[in-house]
Amino acid sequence: MENDQLIPLINLLNANGIGPQKVNSLVAYFKDPTLIFHQSKSALCQVEGIDLKSAEKIIAYNNHEFGSLILDKMDRIDADIITLWDPNYPLLLKKIYDPPPVLYYLGNELNKREDCIAIVGSRTTTAYGRTSAEMITRELVSYGLTTVSGLARGIDSVVHRETVKSEGRTLAVLGSGIDIIYPAENRKLADDILEKGTVISEFPPGTKPDAGNFPQRNRIISGLSHATVVVEAGNRSGAILTALNAVDQNRDVFAVPGRISDKQSVGCLRLISHGAVPVTSPAKITELIQNRLFQPREQQQQTLELELTIEERIVIEQLSHDPLHIDNLASATGLDITRLLSLLLQLELKNAVVQMSGKQFVLA
Repeated sequence: MENDQLIPLINLLNANGIGPQKVNSLVAYFKDPTLIFHQSKSALCQVEGIDLKSAEKIIAYNNHEFGSLILDKMDRIDADIITLWDPNYPLLLKKIYDPPPVLYYLGNELNKREDCIAIVGSRTTTAYGRTSAEMITRELVSYGLTTVSGLARGIDSVVHRETVKSEGRTLAVLGSGIDIIYPAENRKLADDILEKGTVISEFPPGTKPDAGNFPQRNRIISGLSHATVVVEAGNRSGAILTALNAVDQNRDVFAVPGRISDKQSVGCLRLISHGAVPVTSPAKITELIQNRLFQPREQQQQTLELELTIEERIVIEQLSHDPLHIDNLASATGLDITRLLSLLLQLELKNAVVQMSGKQFVLA
């Protein structure tokens, strides 16, 4: 879309009470955004979803310099913009009920047919949650899949960081303008993401990370993705809202089972009780989404041929051929001793682990 059309489109989105769904209807009806501000009330009201009050707000809008200022700012920060009507707009996102008419982005271009999986979770994490997120991320990257998350503290940061570390591609969807990284501690991570990935927002540059923006951006995280994986989530976590958006968008939802004693497990256990697929191993996700992918693919690297649960993999990740005492293993995995002993016994039966003297363990 050319600048003369982008400017009124950005202005429409800036008008009070005229959100993405109404803007999409207006552009679909009038075809050319430059025509919309010149319409009469009666003409605007012919559009589905535009009532008299909305029409009056459009006609009363007078900050027509806003769109030009945003485009100037985009040039200064070397950012790009893609609209719902551009040929490379992500197809999965285009299919949701209220796709964002405009996406601002930094880094690599967005792709029309990109196989993405969202991985989200609590800002307050446990060692179990962090290790689970790392393993799941590595599994998805090994298949050449793109990860999507929200660049928040906690699980989101783990996912982006592990994707970068594994030399994969990740999309970070912000609840602020792309020039305002929140939290500020993730600025370096955002820069690292840009090497292969993309930082995205539907909010224009300069938008602060207000609380009301995050539920709105969550629909984009799930909308870009074939499936959403919730690693850890409290009772009121934003990750739960992302999962519910995925359900509304007819996408798969996975949840990592957690310990019933952990507050961060409440949300995941509730999702599982309502039909989310429990992630018993990272491979479970790739197995179940194969028929949804634009480009079905084989795993690029297989780190372990054994059929292991996610908890067993957490234990395996911490072991090497040097003996490790069970107390140190418990500290590294975040698992209690009783559960850890049970897992180690299972791993011994699978010939994956050997117990040495003095409660020490090594890889077989």
